[in-house]
Amino acid sequence: MSEISAATESPTPRKRAIVYVDGFNLYFGVLQGRSNLKWLNLQSFMESLRPDEIIVGIRYFTAMVDPQKPTSVCRDRQKRYLQALGSCPQVEVIMGKYQLREVNCRARCRQKYQVPEEKKTDVGIAVRMISDAIDELVDRIVLVSGDSDLEPAVEWIRKRHPGIRITVYIPQDPTNPKQRRNDTYQKMGVDVRPLPIGDIHRFQFPDVVDLGSGRKVERPKEWK
Repeated sequence: MSEISAATESPTPRKRAIVYVDGFNLYFGVLQGRSNLKWLNLQSFMESLRPDEIIVGIRYFTAMVDPQKPTSVCRDRQKRYLQALGSCPQVEVIMGKYQLREVNCRARCRQKYQVPEEKKTDVGIAVRMISDAIDELVDRIVLVSGDSDLEPAVEWIRKRHPGIRITVYIPQDPTNPKQRRNDTYQKMGVDVRPLPIGDIHRFQFPDVVDLGSGRKVERPKEWK
């Protein structure tokens, strides 16, 4: 190849990636108890993890906490965070719901009580992954979740669209000696690894996020 043709040859285009984030899995796996990390800019964080790809979308699946309470400081903080996420051009927030489920006390009290349970997230993620694969919107799928309920959707995509590479990041505390593994994904040929959080503190929103049109949202003081 001549020097002229080599110089004018077009570079290989970067692959399109879509990230699917299980919001509560991320929260309980990594962010709970780390208030200084909860103001996380998902777009800049994921772009840092996938520098060789173009992230064309980040689908963030969550549900509003404390839905039965007339007031909730936790819900107020969550709303602020969702507003901040809305400032990221690639982030789409998909809402599920919390629903109360009756369970029996396993101790001697023999009482029944209700606990909140998140609904629709795993189904929502599975549907969007499959839909995006069918519509040929993506070359790389990046799943942030340790939920084994998503294995059938991942397996379906692997079989029907083998050209799509899939990476699964499992949110987990790196200091926990009992690290979660997923041998099923590995048997599928999926790249599965713990979510790297060593530099996650570098990817926080500024304390005041500009939402446009004169609107701003401030980081909750409990998260500073």
